[in-house]
Amino acid sequence: MLRSLHVRNLAVLAGGDVELGAGFNVLTGETGAGKSLVVDSLALLAGLRASADRIREGADTLSVAGVFDLPTELAARLEEAGLPVEGDELMVRREISREGKNRVFLNDQPATLRLLQEISPRLLRLHGQRDELGLLDAELQRAWLDRSGGEEAAPLVARVAATHAEWRDLAARLERLAGDERLRAERLDLLRFQAREIDEAQLRAGEEEELRRDRDALRHREAIVGALGAAHAGLFEEEGSATERIGAARSGLAAIAGWEPLAERALGDLEEAGARLEELGRDLAERLAELETEPGRLDEIEERLARLERLFRKHGGCATEVLARRAAIARELDELELGEAGREALEAKVTAALAAYRAAAGELSAARARWGEGLARRLREEIADLGLGKARLEVALERIPERSSPLVLDGEGVAFGPHGFDAVVFRFQPNPGEPLLALARVASGGELARLSLALQLAARGEEAGSAPTLVFDEADAGLGGAQGAALGRKLRRLARSGQILAVTHLPQVASFGHCHHRVIKRQRQGRTFAEVATLGREERVEELARMLAGEKVTAASRRHAAELLSAGGAG
Repeated sequence: MLRSLHVRNLAVLAGGDVELGAGFNVLTGETGAGKSLVVDSLALLAGLRASADRIREGADTLSVAGVFDLPTELAARLEEAGLPVEGDELMVRREISREGKNRVFLNDQPATLRLLQEISPRLLRLHGQRDELGLLDAELQRAWLDRSGGEEAAPLVARVAATHAEWRDLAARLERLAGDERLRAERLDLLRFQAREIDEAQLRAGEEEELRRDRDALRHREAIVGALGAAHAGLFEEEGSATERIGAARSGLAAIAGWEPLAERALGDLEEAGARLEELGRDLAERLAELETEPGRLDEIEERLARLERLFRKHGGCATEVLARRAAIARELDELELGEAGREALEAKVTAALAAYRAAAGELSAARARWGEGLARRLREEIADLGLGKARLEVALERIPERSSPLVLDGEGVAFGPHGFDAVVFRFQPNPGEPLLALARVASGGELARLSLALQLAARGEEAGSAPTLVFDEADAGLGGAQGAALGRKLRRLARSGQILAVTHLPQVASFGHCHHRVIKRQRQGRTFAEVATLGREERVEELARMLAGEKVTAASRRHAAELLSAGGAG
């Protein structure tokens, strides 16, 4: 979810701060007011190309910042990229200067545009008439089809990926084994060196964590020795120490134990306390002795950690991964050293792995055919009231011929990968009598926006989740009132599973929003300024009335606006 948006010096949008709400947010305004600038600012947050000619006249820098709820999986990716995060928020900021400098910040820490482009699909997705939605991408179409398979899809997709990985690994080993003798000898030398390097390190799982803890303790040795020594002295050595006071208390209580029952019970407690203090004293003394006898231990730990880190960079991220790599090296060495017999055994494994992949991918393909029929049917139902009632859409599965492919289906080599051997193609027929063609060839921008909305409802449904914020830029283009109302209802439904922001010119769409924002253009001192305001209920009525009536708002248009707002769910 996008919590807030802050824009500075983007064309006429000199300064805009918008607090977005959960659910369905709508953005309205007169033609030319600057609605597209809000979408442009979101495009910058999504990592799209920036241009210095968008900087406001008289300003040197354009900046856009957005505060997002941080998805859990992104926190781990940012940690991996060296950008640790705290809390549940992520602030994305971009700055573009007239000199062409383009800077990206994540939680005020410098980052690369490539990293932003990598993580942005988990934060924000734009669906508009200018960007062609990404819905045209074949990989995205395949992902949507698999998503429509629900719980059935995950194990099938995972099995295909696992069998492909196994075949790919075995095939690579066979290729190395089948090479000339010189390459085989070089590979043997490399593997033996790597095996020796790992063995000599004598790795132990969990050792790195222990060493880091010991290093931290030794780096703070002076403070630790001081605190432990002071504790030992206060408990045992100084005049009036804890043990001396306990001894005195025991003597006093022993003298009256025959007359006072509480004294007798207290003596037992003091004896137990004294015994525990003695045990603690021994522990303190032992640890102090260890610290006194470890003058070179810190250097040893640093050297060991440096060795482990070199090993991890070369063979895996931790001891467990390096040991797994050592086992894999052992298996490959066995194969290479067996010669012809090893080659034949590996060939049999490759053949078996490819057969397992073919079976898994075939099962997935059959399931996709079923999912495609259901998805196409649900899509037709969703688009029927969006001005596409006569349109037809189908999900086709195709195979890409590849003569050199080891996977042969129906006598022909086909391309394949970790997602199977299907090429998923969404075909669209906007009007009866026209041919079914790929979306990229026939769908307009407005049609694509509505198809994307319908696809997400058909494939994802309305379940709650951590979906990215979806932005629809004038998906209502070419729609009338009834169709606009249908679009508004669908956007509100989709908002149950995540935040939606829709730029619209139809009051029927705007009336369904949970939150309503308006872009207003003003002139001050001869300059034009665009501002974004979040509207209360009465202001929403006025804005809907303006959208209904045009320049002159009437009592009738206000009544109609209030009725629309009530019908849309805003009461």
